[in-house]
Amino acid sequence: MKSNHSEKLSSCLTYEYHFVNMSKNWTEAQSYCRENYTDLVTIDNPEEMNRVINRVNLTGYTGPVWIGLKKGNLWKWQWSLEERRLYSDGQTGFSNWNSGQPNNYYKNENCTLSGRWDDRQCGEKHPFLCYDGELK
Repeated sequence: MKSNHSEKLSSCLTYEYHFVNMSKNWTEAQSYCRENYTDLVTIDNPEEMNRVINRVNLTGYTGPVWIGLKKGNLWKWQWSLEERRLYSDGQTGFSNWNSGQPNNYYKNENCTLSGRWDDRQCGEKHPFLCYDGELK
């Protein structure tokens, strides 16, 4: 079931991206993406990061959004993606951290917002990006 709260964003690489303009915490956003699409977005290179953010900005929303990057069980940053075969240990090797990030400033900042990445508390509510489909 596709929600009318999302706008389809296409990537010329491999996935369709969906900006969901509903405020949810990171876990709720992940569940929503997995129920309605595939998962929270994974960003694997700077060009893809810029393309996704530019397209989100075209919707009129200019704030940060949840992406699928979260601190894992061993305190390593890992992607949410279900298709683990695509990446070693759930990581792509690409990072886009803002200066001084990740810093865990307010403690328990285990989730990531887009743009220049910022670690934030997972209970904060923000819009989010999902991806849909498989490698094409």
